[in-house]
Amino acid sequence: MRQVEAVVNSSTPEQSGTSTWLGRAAGLGADWWSVIVAGVIVLLAVFDALPKIPW
Repeated sequence: MRQVEAVVNSSTPEQSGTSTWLGRAAGLGADWWSVIVAGVIVLLAVFDALPKIPW
């Protein structure tokens, strides 16, 4: 039972204030980065902000 209390009472980076935005972004996996990049591309396409490709 003491192990569970130690885990629950341990401070997280958010509580200690040492977590930065860059540190949290670096902790994202490759799958989440691909989702974010794809979302940005979709938003650019929806707002017609992508460059035109002359076929």
